Amino acid sequence: MSTDPYIPGVGSDTATIEHLRVELDVRLASNRVAGVAELHVRLCRQSDTVELDLHRLAVDGAAGTHDGRPLKVRATTPRNRPHRVVVHLGASLPEGSLVVLRLSYSGHPRPRRSPWGTIGWEELTDGVLVAGQPHGASTWVPCIDSPAVRQTADITVTCDAGYLPVANGRGTRLRSRGSRETWRWVMDRPVPAYLLTLQIGRYRQVTAPGSGTPESAAAGGVPPLRLVVSPRLQARAEAAMAGQGRMMEAFTAAYGPYPFDDYAAVVADDVLEIPLEAAGLSLFGVNHLDGSWESERLIAHEMAHQWFGNAVTLGRWSDLWLHEGFACYSEWLWAEASGRAALRHEAKQAWHGLKRQGEDLVLAAPGAADMFDDRVYKRGALTVLAVRTLLGDAVFGEMLRDWVARHRFATVDTPGFRAHVLAWAPRADVAPEDVDALFDAWTLRPELPAFPG
Repeated sequence: MSTDPYIPGVGSDTATIEHLRVELDVRLASNRVAGVAELHVRLCRQSDTVELDLHRLAVDGAAGTHDGRPLKVRATTPRNRPHRVVVHLGASLPEGSLVVLRLSYSGHPRPRRSPWGTIGWEELTDGVLVAGQPHGASTWVPCIDSPAVRQTADITVTCDAGYLPVANGRGTRLRSRGSRETWRWVMDRPVPAYLLTLQIGRYRQVTAPGSGTPESAAAGGVPPLRLVVSPRLQARAEAAMAGQGRMMEAFTAAYGPYPFDDYAAVVADDVLEIPLEAAGLSLFGVNHLDGSWESERLIAHEMAHQWFGNAVTLGRWSDLWLHEGFACYSEWLWAEASGRAALRHEAKQAWHGLKRQGEDLVLAAPGAADMFDDRVYKRGALTVLAVRTLLGDAVFGEMLRDWVARHRFATVDTPGFRAHVLAWAPRADVAPEDVDALFDAWTLRPELPAFPG
């Protein structure tokens, strides 16, 4: 059963996944995968089945255990639902049961069609990318593709020699045998499936300019920064990404410690319409190495998602402004920190842009068709600025760092953020009715409020 009306037929309210272990063999020339996925599934209510998302890949075999005892597991793909797998457990198990499922699967992965374009596994000119948001994880791995379901992950990938398979977390080369090479990636922070990714190309990993160390990261500073890039693009990538260390300094000061062990910028050799974020890394196209402010702001935007989206994550897609609004606000924060322009100047430009558009979008309920509309991004960022203006810089900064710390690797929503701001309002001598008026105007009504302050 779907848990989110914006992406019907995806996710489940019967179970959650706590850990995912994948061994995947990728044949690039034929775009074929063969994998084994081990899923540690916790039942949210009594059930004899678990429904998983898996888009147009065949389950070749299934096994499972409960409390160490084997289950009579059977997996089927429902007719007319090629993106779902129903795992029959052979017994009705009580709420809270932990079931370990092991599924063998294979096929030719392909992206999902959606109102927002194609999502998930895509072939590059020479390699592969996975763009998971909002429901693309199912194009390469069995999962419960809901942002409210968080799992740690252990991903082992074998592909053609000469290519580097990059996933989330800490990577280790396991072996190189003839024409095949195997890497293992371990993500020990719990993240939604859409933030798990796989990028394959003729890449190499290098230390990025401005990189920190594990010690500096532990002290709340800049973490290790990596570039994953082809040799022919390395110099251009190093120049385009030269500001990342200073971006990290600005964002850790504003939002608190970086949530992951390190941060990687993966640069594909292809032109990509938009960059994208995943847990602990972001993906850019060759077109984002042009040194323009448009590209630089996107580099900052994707980095900011490591806090807002990847560590503090919505539970329903209607609340996407809690990701994109903060990431867009971070572009303005970086513009000011880098000396390019005052934050309020950038915000005023965005406000004037919104004023020229239709005022028919409700920020906290934009509708599925408009959830990636630029108005969600800009109006969301202006809402953040409105809160800052109301509370004052000092209290706002403390409030925001507390929001991130309290909800680190947890699920949030608009009412929760509103309640959090209300709790901090007395420290700024702000009346509760003023907070309510702000959130009503900015998040619940379509009319554009006056520019903050």
